[in-house]
Amino acid sequence: MARTRSFDRDAVLAAAGNAFRQHGYRDASIAELERATGLVSGSIYNAFGDKAGLFRAALEHYVHGFVRQRLAVFAGADAGLDELEQLYLSVLAPPLSDGFGCLVNNSIIEFGMAPGIASDGITETLTLVREAIASVLAREIGTAKAEVETMQLVLLYHGVLTLSRSGTSLEAMRAAVNATFERLRAARTQPNKQ
Repeated sequence: MARTRSFDRDAVLAAAGNAFRQHGYRDASIAELERATGLVSGSIYNAFGDKAGLFRAALEHYVHGFVRQRLAVFAGADAGLDELEQLYLSVLAPPLSDGFGCLVNNSIIEFGMAPGIASDGITETLTLVREAIASVLAREIGTAKAEVETMQLVLLYHGVLTLSRSGTSLEAMRAAVNATFERLRAARTQPNKQ
């Protein structure tokens, strides 16, 4: 009787997610995934079906663990503009400033929105980020101003995540983030918040 191997699923999915984040889905070979996860290809196939199954599971783990956790901390029910600004600035600081970007954002670039192995994670993340930002802005600057500002901040967020891979000056991006949030703080102090 064959012995069933056990492994820490969360650790394997985090390691696989990091490998996919660094190499992309197409360029992450099974050999690279074996090195990253510590699993042999047979274990990967037994546990996840195939490379696509491992990717789906790693992306889901990333969204439900990493993305949701960060949004809860920086854009949760009690968050204001200062906390939301830290969401952006944290991307530009270690360990996130490693030059590999975000697994979801990288998947948007690699796959677009076509139905497939990344579409559920992409759609869920875009919704989570937009709703979290909108909630903070509605509290801070009022609902009338929040809609347009939300889209601007969504664009800034995904732009920062993309440019963090490009060699663009982190300091220049920090300055742009700071300027955006200074403008929003000024809007917060104006009367007639709705």
